[in-house]
Amino acid sequence: MSTPIPKSKRPLPKSKRLGLRSKPAGKLATARLAFVGKDHGRPSSWDVPMSGGFHGGCDVGKSVFRLFLKYVRDEQSNPCRLSSVLLESMLRGLASKQPETPEEVDSVDGQRAGFLSEMGKWIEAAAAELGSSLDRVSEQELVDETNRHLARTDAALMAVIKAMEAP
Repeated sequence: MSTPIPKSKRPLPKSKRLGLRSKPAGKLATARLAFVGKDHGRPSSWDVPMSGGFHGGCDVGKSVFRLFLKYVRDEQSNPCRLSSVLLESMLRGLASKQPETPEEVDSVDGQRAGFLSEMGKWIEAAAAELGSSLDRVSEQELVDETNRHLARTDAALMAVIKAMEAP
């Protein structure tokens, strides 16, 4: 009678994943996102394969944006959701992709185009539905506000904070 071969203590290397996967067991909300992780390289908030060419990439980018938007909506009661931080991290992850073939270049370009296109549609909808407060502000007021912020320095802000703390 032969004895069974024991399981190895070391896991076998994972083959390259072809797509995204659901991760309902993640401890943090962001760890459960299909596009966050290290399935396709180093850890990233844009862990998306570089495949599908430009047109497939456009559709991938749109889908990833909708996954992000669903996360924002599902986690709206979570004070630690940090949606804007995640969005920034996603865009940095996308920008740091290093395609090696023409198809990968096209795919990443398509992902960026699709993501930003879908984001633009949602921004337009939000502005139309929720932007009535902007009707009360002139463009010049917004330009002036922007210029005030451009003239401010971190050192000046810290000086104001220290002055407020002084007895």
